[in-house]
Amino acid sequence: MTNETYSDPAAVQQTVIAPVTAMEQPARSRNGSQRRRQPVPLSIMGGSSAPKNAYILFLLVNVTLFLRPAELIPALANLPIYEVLILLSFFLSLDQIKRTVKLPMLKRQPITLCVIGVLVAVAMSHASHMYFYGIHTSTVMFLKTLMYYLLLICIIDSPQRLKGLLKTIAISSSVMILLCVIDYVGIFDFEFIKHVSDRDGVSDAGEVIRVFRMRGTGIFQDPNDLSVLIVTTGILCWYFFNDPAANPLRFLWIVSMIILGIGLIYTRSRGGLLTLGIAGMVFVLPKYGKKAAIACAVVGMAGVTILAGRQGNIDLNSGTGHDRILLWREGLSALKSPDLLFGIGEGQYSDLAGLAAHNSFVHAFTELGLFGGTFFIGCFFFAALGLYRLAQFQSKSLGRPIFRSRELERLLPYVSAILAAWCGGMMSLSRCYVVPTYMVVGVCAAYLNLAGASLARPTPLVYWNKQHVIYLIGVSMGMLIAFLIFVRIFAH
Repeated sequence: MTNETYSDPAAVQQTVIAPVTAMEQPARSRNGSQRRRQPVPLSIMGGSSAPKNAYILFLLVNVTLFLRPAELIPALANLPIYEVLILLSFFLSLDQIKRTVKLPMLKRQPITLCVIGVLVAVAMSHASHMYFYGIHTSTVMFLKTLMYYLLLICIIDSPQRLKGLLKTIAISSSVMILLCVIDYVGIFDFEFIKHVSDRDGVSDAGEVIRVFRMRGTGIFQDPNDLSVLIVTTGILCWYFFNDPAANPLRFLWIVSMIILGIGLIYTRSRGGLLTLGIAGMVFVLPKYGKKAAIACAVVGMAGVTILAGRQGNIDLNSGTGHDRILLWREGLSALKSPDLLFGIGEGQYSDLAGLAAHNSFVHAFTELGLFGGTFFIGCFFFAALGLYRLAQFQSKSLGRPIFRSRELERLLPYVSAILAAWCGGMMSLSRCYVVPTYMVVGVCAAYLNLAGASLARPTPLVYWNKQHVIYLIGVSMGMLIAFLIFVRIFAH
């Protein structure tokens, strides 16, 4: 790729996107001959591309993240496979990473700046309490997550690499979920998969109601966490099934989606169904408009109520739904203390309330304070803002392509749905520091890097400047106030 200088797109909302066909016509000199044009960079980050070896290793990192070879093959149990793969990929991509973390590049991609801000907030949350051991352990823990994120945005620097990463994630997670379903129904007993029997209230006779729920492997052992992964994987499977360049075996994506649907039911997760509804609305909205999205939501809610049993019974006044709101109240109450700015400390929520918050945003505000909570929200705010601007450009183009890459244009609603699904899932899960959260954030950031360069007039879609910082602070404070009001109404 070539280096390219981009201006601060503070007024990118007012930018008129010219049709790609018009922009792609080569300029001519006075004598009618074609002038030689500078090649357009594939990413707004510019610079040289990461080595192919680093890309292959990073794909293997993602396979390892989902399939856990150390669990599948007991002989590999003591081998640090994931760590070796990610370190090798990191060192091969060191030049690209050094470029990415420079201030001009961070301003061009504020999502990265926010992820680094979360790292600083993790350290400050313990430093404010003079807890030096916590500074060390928590910072090292999140540094591993940051390494994964940086590798993703540095290595995924072309539409082809992005598509390859998404296919790797879709296949790996589909296989993992298939193994979980096989184990859950009793076809084969995998020792490394352990499902869980959860308490689900009390019957009229005073007996405790329990429900058997499917869990995943490794970091997806929470059924609610697994349900969000299932929805995200389903979106990717639908994307590849609709690929115009797909081979005759694409019907296998339908088989995968059927297995995912069965798995979603076996998780018995209410949050998973809500996540599916949110993703569906966001996917339908840009294509068919608000009325279609609302209609889908109404039909979906009616169907869930009739068919989903426990999953369709969403009650904020009793049961696990109300218990989670009480957990939110415990955390938000801590913000009234001197811990308002930097929080109570990463990993301390369970000591405060007995359990995790079961809400990533409340969890981040409580443990990292206003400082860290704002950076955490910023990861998703800037991703959503960039995708929203692309959707606006599409609606104003009157059906004309706005990207040089048709694949990026086709991918927009799917990336938007994935982001919406994960944000919806985080409303009932505490996943502030884990790799899958920043995998989703990283995919959005990589997509925006590629999309900004693929526009007829290449420009960053979001930028770290005064206007955007004000927007971020406003959104962050608005979310905090909304949580406080919600808890005040429903926590009793």
